[in-house]
Amino acid sequence: MRKKLFVVAGLALLASATFASYAGAADHRDSPTNISNPTADINDVYAFRSPTNANNLVVAISANPLIVPADNARRGVFDPAVQFKINVDGNGDLSPDAVVNIRRAGDTLVFEGLGEAIAAQITAPGQAPVINRAGPVTAFAGLRDDPFFFDLAGFQAFVANPQAPVAGLRAAGGGSPVDAFAGTNILAIVVELPVTAITGGANANTGTIKTWVTSHRGSRIDRMAIPAINTALIPSAQKDAFNVADPINDAANYRPTAINTINTLRGAVDKLFAPKLQDGGPLGNLTSEQVGAALIPDVVTIDFSKPVQFPNGRRLQDDVIDAALGVVLNRGGPAGISDAVNANDKAFLGTFPYLAEPHTGGGAAAPAPSGGGTIAPPRTGDAGLMDSGTSWALSAAFLSVAIALAGTGIAVTVRSRGR
Repeated sequence: MRKKLFVVAGLALLASATFASYAGAADHRDSPTNISNPTADINDVYAFRSPTNANNLVVAISANPLIVPADNARRGVFDPAVQFKINVDGNGDLSPDAVVNIRRAGDTLVFEGLGEAIAAQITAPGQAPVINRAGPVTAFAGLRDDPFFFDLAGFQAFVANPQAPVAGLRAAGGGSPVDAFAGTNILAIVVELPVTAITGGANANTGTIKTWVTSHRGSRIDRMAIPAINTALIPSAQKDAFNVADPINDAANYRPTAINTINTLRGAVDKLFAPKLQDGGPLGNLTSEQVGAALIPDVVTIDFSKPVQFPNGRRLQDDVIDAALGVVLNRGGPAGISDAVNANDKAFLGTFPYLAEPHTGGGAAAPAPSGGGTIAPPRTGDAGLMDSGTSWALSAAFLSVAIALAGTGIAVTVRSRGR
């Protein structure tokens, strides 16, 4: 009992000190400014080779999180005051060598920085997707299903009352794993273009880039590369500052905090799962310092000489949670942990824009509950995902480290799931 109480206290202390009242997974609602600016809130960034043309790279950005079907018409629109930027570093100095600017103009999203400006028709809620083509570039903008999948309810129960899990992260009697993001939509920006247009290389199998996405409402609002860096590892008082900082300064300002958090997480889980010791996880026996160095600075690195899939990029179907659990906790095999949510709630498409169709229908939207968190899956409103007091410490850290390992030279085979 003393060991269990120690683990609960340790996880609660970590959550309260680092995350305060901000709820988020990946980068959904990761700072005070994002909470008040949902249309500028970047949730996830995906980068993968086109399933229909391996010489092309697809970059997909999700923003404006937790839209329920009843709110599609009201919330499923781009804000003309918000601009998104895809920053690309081609020489490894952590400064952008190319920037794609994306802004709304009337019923279009205008892409600047891909040669001649492209005005992509926005797909209105309830309409069939409008596919915009301009030379070798294909673009989409509109409402889609949120491709992020994770058993938040199981994780919340695990943190609130840590017990040996028997179904994903859930203890005996805790029910079956449920994707907490099932049934919710986001606004998606999807662009497909030749790899060589990004790298300047001779072919699509050479070159390395580092990339991150930012949003702006006049001044910077958010940035996103590796999921959950801000949510998991940045103290509450620094979250807004982190989002307006630049990657070139991350190692000096934020790496020590990341390493400390990883050490705390490992210590708490080790006590819960004793005598099952850390056994190296999917990437081998990495210290917290090694993982922290891969995690910070907050950029996604893609080496085009390797398969462009997690952790070297990120496909929609890549189950990043299970791999990240192993990396952060340094556990795999018999000592491993999984959330047991292995795929998105809707099938991804085999053709552009690849993200699943948005959810439609449903009853009247309800406001987010006030007060303590909920472990019920979302149905209306934000289903507790905006509640105060919700602990996301482990889930966010698990997610963030694994994607950060892209470009570190450490190889890993990750199971991909899809339907």
